[in-house]
Amino acid sequence: MRSLLVRIFLSFWLIIGITISIAALAGYYYAERMRDTIENFSDSDTVLEAGDVLAHEGREGLLRWLEGRPKRGGVILYIVDDKGRDLLQRHVPRHLQHMLQRDRMPDTDSRSAANTPGNVRPARHLPQLVAPDGNILTLIAWPSRSPYKGWLQEQGIPAFLIIALLSSAAVSFLLARTQSQPVQRLRKATRAIADGDLSTRVAGSLNQRKDELGLLANDFDRMAEKLEQAAAQQTELSSNISHELRSPLARLRVALELARRQAGELPEFERIDHETERLDQLIGQILSYARLDAADAERALPESLAELLAEVVENVNYECRADGGNGVQVEFHGSVTATIPVFRDALMSAVENVLRNAVAHSPTGGTVKVQLDEKDNGYQITVDDEGAGVAEQEIDNLFKPFYRTRDAQQQSRNGSGLGLAIAARAIELHHGSIRALNTEGAGLRIVLWLPDPART
Repeated sequence: MRSLLVRIFLSFWLIIGITISIAALAGYYYAERMRDTIENFSDSDTVLEAGDVLAHEGREGLLRWLEGRPKRGGVILYIVDDKGRDLLQRHVPRHLQHMLQRDRMPDTDSRSAANTPGNVRPARHLPQLVAPDGNILTLIAWPSRSPYKGWLQEQGIPAFLIIALLSSAAVSFLLARTQSQPVQRLRKATRAIADGDLSTRVAGSLNQRKDELGLLANDFDRMAEKLEQAAAQQTELSSNISHELRSPLARLRVALELARRQAGELPEFERIDHETERLDQLIGQILSYARLDAADAERALPESLAELLAEVVENVNYECRADGGNGVQVEFHGSVTATIPVFRDALMSAVENVLRNAVAHSPTGGTVKVQLDEKDNGYQITVDDEGAGVAEQEIDNLFKPFYRTRDAQQQSRNGSGLGLAIAARAIELHHGSIRALNTEGAGLRIVLWLPDPART
């Protein structure tokens, strides 16, 4: 059966068919029990014999007669008083009690009592005996209890309804589970693709199915393969272009040095050297961004976050003190001794780019503060600078590749707009989050959050 449509159709048909069949069987079974009961109730020989015993031997004789009466034809005979109690103190089934109550309604039966003893009173279906003391005794004949029908026979229609509901629920659950499991596997694979794991495939027997779900699984695998190839080609292209640009850039620097030796120092040479340095940094950032895409295939290793941050802060402080630095001081605070699996180079690159961005936008001699805290089953790194902040409408664009704020463009600041994009990609690689917000006083706050796999 290859068509999912046919399978769903037959599944619902099966459920409905089972439900209708059980309902019909219940109705038929109950009608048959009623018919048998009515026929047994009209057993005149038994009624006349009971009336004769009651007339000549009294209630005690009727009790002895009832105790010694065998189950003829698989029928149990109950003789019930006006309070619904059996003479032999047996339990009267609930459905027989209901039948007794209905039978004691005003008599509309037209059957003649001309040939019955004076102490025999025919009712609707259940014959009644009048004891010498005037009490009414009702005769009820019912098929004897059997292991197969006993409980159903006693419970009646509610039992059949319960069985019908339970049976249809069980079949529906099995069918729904059978149909939903492949969909759940596809959803899991789709989420993995969305999280960046382009190597995800729908493995197992789902690919071997010949219905629409099997075809969908095969199409999904082909799509994932194409996406993985496209991403790999893009990464390789970026890396190759960057490497190819490095060669003419190196030759340009050699030519610049030769020109300086021959013509001496000229302002134009300084400008060429400055732009060459910017181009070299841009190529390095492009390579870093490309390497982050390839880092998915690596294995994260345990690292102390505090030690890693301290190392990055020391490196950035060294850059600030070096020639050309603006004298900004980076301070690190945090007593968290956390060790979690990370991609070391990627995380260091992320924090470095955030700190360099904060240093670049801080005033000369300012302070950049770095804080490490535990938060939401993970660890939060907060970086505050003392700059002018960013316009609210631009905050959402800060982590896009090559995006530069209007203020940075107007002031012709160095930077390619790749630093925060690299940071965002590195944090995404760790399944974390990064966001920016303006502080109440002045400056921009960058918040990086990394999950702790041991607690998530």
